[in-house]
Amino acid sequence: MASADDLWVDGITEYLQAAKDNPETCVAGLSKFEAAIEQDPSDSKRHFFVATLLYRSGNLVKAEESYELAIATDPSCGHAYLELVLFLENHGRLDDARKVAARAIKAGARWADEWQRCPIFVTGVTSKAWWSPESFPWVSELEAAYPKLKKEMFALLAAKGGKPSAEQMPRDWVKVGDERATHDGTIVASGGEWREFVIYSAQESTSGDVQKYLPQTCALLEEVLPGAVAMAKIGVGEIIFSALAPGSKLLPHCASSNVRLTCHLGLVCPEGAKVRVGAEWGTWEEGKCIFFDDSFEHEVVNDGDGVR
Repeated sequence: MASADDLWVDGITEYLQAAKDNPETCVAGLSKFEAAIEQDPSDSKRHFFVATLLYRSGNLVKAEESYELAIATDPSCGHAYLELVLFLENHGRLDDARKVAARAIKAGARWADEWQRCPIFVTGVTSKAWWSPESFPWVSELEAAYPKLKKEMFALLAAKGGKPSAEQMPRDWVKVGDERATHDGTIVASGGEWREFVIYSAQESTSGDVQKYLPQTCALLEEVLPGAVAMAKIGVGEIIFSALAPGSKLLPHCASSNVRLTCHLGLVCPEGAKVRVGAEWGTWEEGKCIFFDDSFEHEVVNDGDGVR
C-alpha cells in the first residue's frame, strides 16, 4: 500500500503535467491528494491545497471543510483563515466571515478587528473604522474650498454635455465596472449605477479634461495634499469625483489593504444617502469631510431622491 507521501508525490506529478495547459483551473491529482490526506491528515498545507482544488472543481461544501481542516491542524495558518473568509464573502455569508475573522484574531493568526478583513494586512497600523476630521490639519483648507470645487464640478458637467444639477447622473463619466475598475463594478447591486470622473490616478485617460476644466481643483489639491496626489499618480489610491444614482447600493466589501485611509468631501448630499463602515452608519454633509478606513467592511446606500 502506498504511503501518504508517495500518494502526494503521485498527485503532484499529475498536477504539474496538467497545469502546463490550464494552471488556473487545473484539478489534476485531486483523488491522489485526498487519498494521501485520508492516510495522514496532520499537514495543514496539504488541506489548504486540497481546499483550493476542491473550490476550483465546484465542490464548495468539501472546499469549506478542507479550509476548516487546514485551520484545525494549524490554528496559526493565516492564509487558511483568509481564503475561508474570502470564500464566505463571495457567497454572501458575511456573518460567518466575521466569525472566522474573530477566530483568526483570537489565534493571533491575522487581523485585529473582525470587521477589517482585508487580504493585505499590515500589523502595527491603527485599526479604526472611522477617523475624526480633527486628526488631519489640512481639513479646514479643503472644506473652505468647497464652493469653488463644486462650481468647477458643475462647470465640467455642463462643458461635457451633462446637466449641471443634482438630479441627473453625469453620463459622460465612466460607469464603474465598465472601462476601468472592473472589480469595483461587482459591488454595485443590481439596478444601481455608480459613475466616477478621475482627477488623479496612475492612468491618464481624463488628464486633458482635468487640466482644462478643473484648474482650481488641481491647484488646491497639489498645494494642500501633495502626498495624496503623488500616491494617486503611482496607483496607491485615486482622487475622483464620485456619483451614485438614487436607489443605488454598493454591497458590503473590504478594500485590499489597510495602508491608507479614505476621505470624502461632500459636494452634493441628498437626504437618504449613507455609508456604513464597520458596525456604524454615517452620512455626508455638503462642504464637510468624513474619514474612514475602507479595509473595514463597508457599504453605501442612496435612498434619497437625487444623485449623491
